[in-house]
Amino acid sequence: MSRDVSHFDHLTRLLALEHTAQKARMAEEAQRLTLQERAARGLVWLDLEAVEDAVGLGGRVLVTLARADGQSLPAPLHNGDLVALRPRKAEDVAPVTGLVSRATRARVTLAFDRPPPPFVGEGRLRLDLVPNDITYQRARAAVERMKARERGQERRVRDVLLGAAAPKFGRLTEPTPTRPLNPEQREAVQRALAAEDFFLVHGPPGTGKSTVLAEVAVQAVANGQRLLACAASNAAVDHLLELCVDNGLSAVRVGHPGRVLERLQQHTLDVLVEEHPDRVLARELFDEALSLQGYARRQRTQGRSRERFAQARASSSEARQLMDEARALERKAVRSVLGKARVVCVTLGSLDTPVLADEEFDLALLDEATQAIEPLSLLPFLRAPRVVLAGDHKQLPPTVVSEAAARAGLSVSLFERLHADAPQEAHRMLREQYRMHADIMAFPSRTFYAGELRAHPGVASRTLAEVLTREGVDAPPVLFLDTAGKGFEEVQEEGGSFFNEGEAALVAARGRELLAAGLPSGELAVITPYSAQAALVRDMLGVPGVEVDTVDAFQGREKDAVLVSLVRSNGEGQVGFLAELRRMNVALTRPRRHLFVVGDSATLGGHPFYEDFMASTQAQGGYRSAWEWPEPERG
Repeated sequence: MSRDVSHFDHLTRLLALEHTAQKARMAEEAQRLTLQERAARGLVWLDLEAVEDAVGLGGRVLVTLARADGQSLPAPLHNGDLVALRPRKAEDVAPVTGLVSRATRARVTLAFDRPPPPFVGEGRLRLDLVPNDITYQRARAAVERMKARERGQERRVRDVLLGAAAPKFGRLTEPTPTRPLNPEQREAVQRALAAEDFFLVHGPPGTGKSTVLAEVAVQAVANGQRLLACAASNAAVDHLLELCVDNGLSAVRVGHPGRVLERLQQHTLDVLVEEHPDRVLARELFDEALSLQGYARRQRTQGRSRERFAQARASSSEARQLMDEARALERKAVRSVLGKARVVCVTLGSLDTPVLADEEFDLALLDEATQAIEPLSLLPFLRAPRVVLAGDHKQLPPTVVSEAAARAGLSVSLFERLHADAPQEAHRMLREQYRMHADIMAFPSRTFYAGELRAHPGVASRTLAEVLTREGVDAPPVLFLDTAGKGFEEVQEEGGSFFNEGEAALVAARGRELLAAGLPSGELAVITPYSAQAALVRDMLGVPGVEVDTVDAFQGREKDAVLVSLVRSNGEGQVGFLAELRRMNVALTRPRRHLFVVGDSATLGGHPFYEDFMASTQAQGGYRSAWEWPEPERG
């Protein structure tokens, strides 16, 4: 389907709707919830105090905060979050804003462009999460820049993305692969390297999408090309970095080292720049400048003589000069480090950061492309002439808060739109999966991928019994436990999420049973569509090392055994957002050896998808009734 440039105006309007909805949600929560409720939801952090300060890259002041009582932070913060800091007991004091530079369960480090006010180091503090406009502004700018492309090759890229021009491919060559590739993977690599505009790698669960991206990266670098590797999330970018490092490529990760896997931190820009001789000299200049600034402040406060003011002015002027020299040395160090990298890895939200403004690339890889809204996905096309997008539009779409924006198309990723519009040669689906037992694969393959997936012989018949130390555990590849008639009614909490205590008890008991039978805790996960249910199961199970989370948070992950709690149980047959079938595709395709699903057939059976799923478990011999299942111990 061909579009004209008004498509970009439409995207701009949708972005504005989404931005307004995000701010409205935060404002509504701030007004509706008590301070303690906001703290429990990770919107505010109380009773913090400064425990450390330092000078970071670019002369930023870094202040590390921790709970005054030494306890862990009740909810996580994330790198790049914008926060407001004020005294805990003097909330009328104007807050100071900063960016989260590093966060752990025990501490959070904030970056300030200039020294924060004295109250930051003088007592207990309150930290509030505030709306961050940076990503919105960069997404809007990307749309505007793409729309403005009117000449030459830039115009062609725009027309190809609008469907007004067909994507082109160079001569297909047969590269010598550096790893084993199945036929679809080999063809995907071949066509990705030949693409002159874009190519889509459609990777259903477990089909080796990462293998294809790694091979494309290795082949492109071997051909003298410089790569940009990006994705919407930090986790996905770290995965790309890991692929590059494991394949011997010179890669730099742009982003704070605290958000990177420990073994990969040595490849972050910050760490590499810290070790550069120019940065070492810059640190000395920053220290001297801060000392001069402190001297100037003391001169102003110790008296009002002409001599003291003159000394203060001179010291301030010298400090500014030293700061300018230090920043120039840092920029030189950054350019040196980036210039040596053959691959630069960065999130989409940070792609337009000034540090990358002058960097040029021959090819961009965009992983998890189906989880990014289209405006952000335009950014790689503004930085490289060719882009390889990888993802699966049959799994979760981009997260969009505004229902109006979602209905009008913002939840449709650029990958999904191009896949629907582009000719067949512009995309390939990988068909052989290396994760799931054939029985676990069967239903998702038939429902979402036209039955085209096949299980690699190495995984097709592996079972949970092979890794358990105790025999006699009822654990076929797929087991559906039907709670119909048990009275396990759903409950909706005030914030809108649902939980089901009866289901949670069954799932927790099942988890303990599998662990007792020898399943390692790191190979068990419990997932559910609802955050309230995840919290309840986490409390009931209480086993360190067992991941309990929402389906959305578990996309891209896998475990030997996955327990799924569907939660919904009501007399009206309401399934809520269980009707978002792409979410269920994610849930059902996480396990390698054993999928255990708990649900109420009386509620779910009115929906064709769940009716079909339950019928498939019966056909495989994996249907059980909770009436015949051991009653869980209730604490």
